[in-house]
Amino acid sequence: MTDPVLLAPPKDLPPKLVAMLRLFVVVGLLTLLAGMVGFESQRVWISYLVNFCFWTGLAQGAVVFSAAYRLTNGTWGETIRRVAEGFVVFVPLSIPLFFLTFLGRHELWPWIKEPIEAKAVWLNEPFFFLRVTLYFSIMSFLSWKYVSLSIRPEVGLLKERGLAPASRWVNRLTRNWTNYNSELQTRNLKLAPFVPIVLIAYGAAYSFIGFDVVMSLDPHWYSTMYGWLYFAHAFDAAVAGTIIVAILARKYFHLEEHVSTKQFYDVARLLMGLCMLAGGFYWSQYLVTWYGNLGEEIERFILRFDHAPWPPFQWAVILLLYFFPIVVFLSRAVKEKMRALAVIASVILAANWLYQFIEIAPSLWKQENPPLGFIELGITLGFLGAVGLCWLAYARIVPLVPVRIGEQQTHH
Repeated sequence: MTDPVLLAPPKDLPPKLVAMLRLFVVVGLLTLLAGMVGFESQRVWISYLVNFCFWTGLAQGAVVFSAAYRLTNGTWGETIRRVAEGFVVFVPLSIPLFFLTFLGRHELWPWIKEPIEAKAVWLNEPFFFLRVTLYFSIMSFLSWKYVSLSIRPEVGLLKERGLAPASRWVNRLTRNWTNYNSELQTRNLKLAPFVPIVLIAYGAAYSFIGFDVVMSLDPHWYSTMYGWLYFAHAFDAAVAGTIIVAILARKYFHLEEHVSTKQFYDVARLLMGLCMLAGGFYWSQYLVTWYGNLGEEIERFILRFDHAPWPPFQWAVILLLYFFPIVVFLSRAVKEKMRALAVIASVILAANWLYQFIEIAPSLWKQENPPLGFIELGITLGFLGAVGLCWLAYARIVPLVPVRIGEQQTHH
């Protein structure tokens, strides 16, 4: 077989971008610290939970996007798949980030201060934190294992050629390395049964995370579809985030020859389909409640659609997340123009953040003015900075362009 051609990762990351992301992390940490010492404590913890759900769901959904791509034997966007896998570095941080919510638990989950006897077996503090930590731990392990298997042949080849940076992770990842072709065959054999496990675990774990972390904020309300809504929106945000990062990587890492407009056309169609799927789930949840005239359940919708200050945010989510993508993506040209696609994906990503906000904030915030301002901006920037730095740490080690000869010959 012809020697594989491999594009090494960049030796230096964009210094201004790295400095900006680090500044974002500092701003986020200072804002969170202010909340811990009592400054606008409830607002800080509400914003923290909104961003925790949004960014951890995005990072996990990106890994799942890569797994789904492999399950369907996709070959249309290898570089975009590799970009999505980069979010795996942030996924294990979901565990300590969730631990932090323990400090703000009395500001978040009302059943902790006022236990509900009928639901005490499930909604009790020790069991709650134990099982949610278990969810994130399982998904972190599976995600890390999956991506490690996925990138091992390329990273090992880099090390073999003396192009990999000195790193304990690289040494551990390439332990017992043989040669590229045999490693490629071994990887494909191992991933065949492992990919479905990742996808099934994601559906189960993130359904329960939706039930436990978000739905229990309003402990007297329930929906059997809420878990589906939670992971569908996380997956949708992940694809939008992957598109944005892929466009930025194309520019900053000079990948124009390796990421074609046709690839973005395909992933944009997927994004439109996911927005329609999430909207279908939301409509199905609403329809059952309305048609059944379920008084206790309908209160949640009345609060968000009819009681100030929430209706503008709720309608913005519906228009920007469910209808806007359908309208703009009817155009073929817009899916192949990088700037237009970046703007559209950014709007959809912001709408997904707003979805988490409107699902969480009204259950906890009882004042007239919405909790949106510099506090929320600071926490959001902190998470954005952390996610960005994690992805850049991955891009520093892993080639974003998979092997062009050998890799492609194994896909039939």
